[in-house]
Amino acid sequence: MATTDGLIDFGIKVITEEDSKLIESFKILLYPPAGFVSFFNDTNSELIVDTFNQDDAVRWVSYERRTIDPHQAALLGARGSRIHIRILAHGRPMYDCDKGQAYLFDGHNVYPKIS
Repeated sequence: MATTDGLIDFGIKVITEEDSKLIESFKILLYPPAGFVSFFNDTNSELIVDTFNQDDAVRWVSYERRTIDPHQAALLGARGSRIHIRILAHGRPMYDCDKGQAYLFDGHNVYPKIS
């Protein structure tokens, strides 16, 4: 895990020391089980996200739909080693995420946790 003066580095997005201390206390979110993706909502608004199976090319019916409160995290799942995550609102972007990894959404993009 790359750190800078006690901060956790999510690629080009560096979270605050206060957030870092909170996240450090939840190690399972930094290193999720192999069947899940940790998804951090680093915005001031609630996010609704859909997950889709790795081989789901049509993406009409989601595997699960989760609501993630502001500055909170959730373990997301679907079938396959990679899952597709669509954020409702924000232009409905779709992100491909590797299971067993942590990701942070800052309102504009998703950044993978760098280990």
